[in-house]
Amino acid sequence: QEYACDINRANNGTSARNTAMKNRGFTLIEMLVSVAIFSIVMVMALGALLALSDANRRAQLLSVATNNFNSSLDSMSRAIRTGSVFHCGAGTLTVPADCASSGSSQFSFLSADGLQTVYKLGTAECANALGCILRSQDGGSSYVSITSPDIIVTALNFYVIGSATGDGVQPKAVILASGYTTIKAGQKTQFNVQTSVTQRLYDQ
Repeated sequence: QEYACDINRANNGTSARNTAMKNRGFTLIEMLVSVAIFSIVMVMALGALLALSDANRRAQLLSVATNNFNSSLDSMSRAIRTGSVFHCGAGTLTVPADCASSGSSQFSFLSADGLQTVYKLGTAECANALGCILRSQDGGSSYVSITSPDIIVTALNFYVIGSATGDGVQPKAVILASGYTTIKAGQKTQFNVQTSVTQRLYDQ
């Protein structure tokens, strides 16, 4: 009987200790460790969220700038396509002139509405004072920028063939443009664009 009583007391003591351990909750060290782990996870998640938000904002700015440049280039291509008397380079703008090999940063033609139109690369006349595409519709007397200030055009070259009437070659202009846009301080995104435009009016 005494042995049985000892066993019962031992079992009761073990049960009491187990019950006490179950009811005691978390210690201060466990709480601190949990809070530290949670803080680290939250900081990492917040950093990833901020990086994603910044990347999305930069992508939107780049898209807007690129769309503006493409719109300007499309407008220029449409005007050239319906024009005539292609002249590449300086000199007498009303005289047809090719520049198939050397290229030039200036191109002139007679538009469909009879205006002597000139496109060229400019810097001082640009809103950003760094580089843009300029257009003149009065034979080069005055120019306006057709590209956004967010776009910095560093190079613009025209290559023209078949400008002379009756030479058996349909007039064609190839446009090469390159530059960059600044998305964030110190971060530049480069671009290079090439397009070709053939005169719609049949060359006789």
